[in-house]
Amino acid sequence: MSVQVTDVDVPEAGDVGGIGDALRDYSRRVRGGEVGSLPAVLGLIALVALFSILQGDTFFTALNFANLLNQGTAIIVLAMGLVFVLLLGEIDLSAGFAAGTSAAVLGVTLTKQGWVWPLALLAALATGLVIGFLIGLLVARLGIPSFVVTLAAFLGLQGVMLLIIGEGGTIPIQSDILLAVMNKNMPVWGGWLLWAIVVFGYAAISLRAILSRRRIGLAGSATSVWIAKVVSLAVLFGGVVYLLNIQRQIVRPGRQTCDVVGDINQPVGCIPIIQGVPWAVLVILVLLIIGTFILGRTSYGRHIYAVGGNAEAARRAG
Repeated sequence: MSVQVTDVDVPEAGDVGGIGDALRDYSRRVRGGEVGSLPAVLGLIALVALFSILQGDTFFTALNFANLLNQGTAIIVLAMGLVFVLLLGEIDLSAGFAAGTSAAVLGVTLTKQGWVWPLALLAALATGLVIGFLIGLLVARLGIPSFVVTLAAFLGLQGVMLLIIGEGGTIPIQSDILLAVMNKNMPVWGGWLLWAIVVFGYAAISLRAILSRRRIGLAGSATSVWIAKVVSLAVLFGGVVYLLNIQRQIVRPGRQTCDVVGDINQPVGCIPIIQGVPWAVLVILVLLIIGTFILGRTSYGRHIYAVGGNAEAARRAG
C-alpha cells in the first residue's frame, strides 16, 4: 500500500485576493447574516433619497447639510459614548439627561457663577463622570440591571436638571469660544488641510497595520484593496469638504455678499459669507479617533470586548 502525495499551492502570508475576492467575501458574510452596519447605511441612503425627492430645493443643499452636522453633533457624541455601553451588553436610558445635567452645570457656572469657560467645562465633565460612576457602581458592584438603574436615573436627572437651571428653563451662553464650536466654520484652506490629515493619516496607519501583519506571517489586505479604501475615503470626504466650502449664505435680490470675510472695506449692508467646514466636525473627528484608539489599542478596550462577548469567561480569564 502506498501513499500518494499531491502538491498543493499554499498562498504565502499576505498573498490575499484583490478587490473582487474582497467583495465576494463580504457578500458571502452578508448572506450568512453578518450584515454589520449595512442596514444603517442603506437606511441613511433611503432617508436622504426620500427627503431629496420631497424637498429637493432645500434639503440637498450646502446650507442644510451644514445645519444637520451642527445640530447632530450632540447626538453623535452621545452615540459614541453609548457604543462602550452597548459593547458590554448593557443599556443606558439616562444618557440624554446625564448630558443635559452636565450642560446645565456648564451653563450655570459660566453665566451665573462667572467662571471662565475652561473651569466651567471641567465642572460639566466632572458632573458627567460622577453620574456615570454612580450608575456603573450600582450595575457592576450591586448587580442591579442596567435597565432599572438607568431608568431611575432617567427620571431623577430630569428633576436635578430643572433644579440646577431654576426658573426660566433656558441659560444663554455668552462665551465666544463655546459658541464658535457650534456656530463658526473653519477657513476654506482649513477644511482641505483637515481632509489631507484624515486621508493621509488613514493611509499611513492602515498601511502600517498591513505591513506589520505580513512581517509576522499573517495575511493582510491586498494592496489593491488598501488603495480602493484610501481612494474611496478621499473622494467621499473630499466631496463633503467641497460641499461645505461652497458659499451657502442665502442672498436676497438686491443684496450682495461681502467679498472678503472680516475686511473693513466692505460695501455697506453686505451679507457676510458663510462657508467652510464647521468646527463641530473637527470635534467629532477628534472624539472618534480617541474612542477608536481606546477600543482597539488599549487593554481597557479589549476588556470591554471580552466582557461584552462573555462576562463569565472574561472573569475566569482574569
